[in-house]
Amino acid sequence: MGVGILSGTKVVVGDNDTKSQLKERGFGEEDGKQFFISLIEACYLVEGEKLDVMKADKKVSFEELLKVGSKHEEEFYNKFLVFRDLRSRGLLVKTGLKFGTDFRIYDRGTKDVGEKHSKQLVHVVPEEYTCSFPEMARALRLAKNVNKDMIYAIVDEEGDVTYYLVDRLRL
Repeated sequence: MGVGILSGTKVVVGDNDTKSQLKERGFGEEDGKQFFISLIEACYLVEGEKLDVMKADKKVSFEELLKVGSKHEEEFYNKFLVFRDLRSRGLLVKTGLKFGTDFRIYDRGTKDVGEKHSKQLVHVVPEEYTCSFPEMARALRLAKNVNKDMIYAIVDEEGDVTYYLVDRLRL
């Protein structure tokens, strides 16, 4: 099991073996000389007992990581549930921040985001979420402008996830 160091909203991984294992499984990003994973990725790996996260020589628990994530990001736990569900389906999941959404997902078997473009954007919302048609149209228009499908992941009170593909129909 590898080790990462909690640093703000990211977990830095310094060990070369751990880095290569994580890269091979589609986790993390390199930023210059540092390799880091997101808090959601760290939660997923800690929950699956694939990584230990440390802060000041103390092991950080899964629950503590969730608290850190929830302080920095709205609906963090719901996003984690969706991330975990998508990964369990064999999909490569990366941040969708530059597209104004929560995640972008790649086909099964994709290891490196450089080898293919993502095909879907995922927006995570709680069951009680409401939005206007113009808001949904903007999200859909953005997705279509970058040749992607827009998926809404609805998380209910029990933590179950339902996916809705939103598309437009031309008559």
